[in-house]
Amino acid sequence: MIAAVTTAARVLAAHWRGRPTLVSANLYLTHRCNLRCLYCSSPYQNTAELGTAQWRAVIDQLADLGCRRIAILGGEPLLRPDVGEVIGHVRARGMACVLTSNGLLVPRRVDDLRGLSTLVLSLDAPGPANDAQRGAGVFAAVQRALAAARTAGIPVKLNAVMSVLTAPHLEALLAFCETHDLHVTVNVMRSGNPDLCHRAATIKAEDDAIRQLLDRLAAAARDNPRLLFSEVTYRYAGRWGDYGRDRFEAHELSDSDPRLREGPRCQAGRFYLSIDPDGTAYPCVVTAGQITGGNVVTDGVAAAWARLHGHGCVACYAPCQVEQNFLLSLDSRVIRPFVRRHLPRFG
Repeated sequence: MIAAVTTAARVLAAHWRGRPTLVSANLYLTHRCNLRCLYCSSPYQNTAELGTAQWRAVIDQLADLGCRRIAILGGEPLLRPDVGEVIGHVRARGMACVLTSNGLLVPRRVDDLRGLSTLVLSLDAPGPANDAQRGAGVFAAVQRALAAARTAGIPVKLNAVMSVLTAPHLEALLAFCETHDLHVTVNVMRSGNPDLCHRAATIKAEDDAIRQLLDRLAAAARDNPRLLFSEVTYRYAGRWGDYGRDRFEAHELSDSDPRLREGPRCQAGRFYLSIDPDGTAYPCVVTAGQITGGNVVTDGVAAAWARLHGHGCVACYAPCQVEQNFLLSLDSRVIRPFVRRHLPRFG
């Protein structure tokens, strides 16, 4: 909780000074994966990977810039034999560390995960609907991963991606969370960039159905404390319109467009950034492969991050990004439920 208060103070000071301040970073250690989810192109990218010493140096630079939280992602980051060393170095530099996994390797790698602030397990629905888009046996593997993590005392939350296959099971997912004392962040599957989203278009609902899903999520966020994103985030996403379009840049929207007027300021590249396995820096996952600040190894983290401050992306509907941008824009409608639901458990 002390770390969360310190981070909040840094964000307030940054707004007062009008100056970008690095708060968090997403490190994609690998694009390799032992699953082939229908909506993800990660395992097909064959991206070169930084070595352990290079990642340690990147983490040192992030810490020196004041970063307070590192999220480790993939692909499947547990395919890296050095993931325990990376987690340990993040914690040694005084930063919170979160890792997202599909769960398959958690039981055998659980000792490497003991330093985590939170283990995020990917689960799109309980039962066959999850396995229809992620692979046979994955739901059972997530259950084994949950049991192993809890035995080791590692805090766990879930992250779900809703598609036409899993959206009918939202209530079942929330019931699963209640039964197992879990919290969940729920995202809506994107499909606008096939280089990132693989076969997502084949399981994407029609726009009206996506709006209805987002209305259901907004209602659940108002009343169900298991759901961590706010009602405001889902209401905004529900007014997006064309869900085949993931994001807009400044020149593409008028000042009166509700997607610009009603949404938060994009804080990617100002308060947080993402780094690919080869060291390429970009504002966030929605801009991967489209906006870059350079490479954190050849250019240094500070220089790559500085080049991202003025990027042109201004709006997206991805709930994970919208929620983060509302929080970092100091929107009280989102801060209140975040403090009430999220910080006590995952701060």
